[in-house]
Amino acid sequence: MNAKERKRRQTVLLAADVGSYSISTVSLAVQMAAAINSKLQGLFIEDEDLLQVTGLPITREISLATARERPTDVDKMRRSMRSVARQFEQTLKQEAGALQIGWSFDYVRGRARDVGLEHGTDVTYMILGQPVSHRLRSRPERTPCKILLIANESRHQKQALQVVLDQFKKEKVELTLVEDRPDGKIANEIEKMERNKSLELGLKRLTREQLLEQLGQLGSAFSCAIISRHEKPELMSRVLKSLSCPVILVA
Repeated sequence: MNAKERKRRQTVLLAADVGSYSISTVSLAVQMAAAINSKLQGLFIEDEDLLQVTGLPITREISLATARERPTDVDKMRRSMRSVARQFEQTLKQEAGALQIGWSFDYVRGRARDVGLEHGTDVTYMILGQPVSHRLRSRPERTPCKILLIANESRHQKQALQVVLDQFKKEKVELTLVEDRPDGKIANEIEKMERNKSLELGLKRLTREQLLEQLGQLGSAFSCAIISRHEKPELMSRVLKSLSCPVILVA
């Protein structure tokens, strides 16, 4: 890869929709962009599946305050999405401006995971907001922050892990490392991190096969996940469907 290609690829993309936008996920994306001195692209997706469901005559909205049902309204849902998109853009502007990070913002219609993956072909880090990403900072006191890292030979995974650990540097961290080779490069780097007395880091190892067996129990436990975009589609699909935390896809 030549210098021009490396420069083009040094980009962070944050993709979110009305159910997955959160300030903490924006902050994570901004910190990632700052760490690699790159620009940040925010991408808000108008969820076409949600709009289709909203338009069905059998669909009802239930008020949290009164528990009353009322018909859904596509136009009202679209206005709600655009309101969240404006919040997303404003947060992006504030967080990126504070660290003097170049940024851009786009609004598209589609499915969050599909649109994000399509836009991720020429970026280094793509961060997918997930439906329960607000849990990133809402754990009970002293409950470990749980990070999932599915390791491969990508040279960018260590940088992603370091940025995530910096987000939780004052907290206890439990890292689940999924690697079929116990002597891999990233495993050696993590062992060095374990010896860092300023970092309270615990390590749990799984193979890919063991991860797939345990996804049902583990999926909602993680605060953040780091995965290579080059994982096999079957594994990628199952993992993304099971997780309810922000996911960093690494080139």
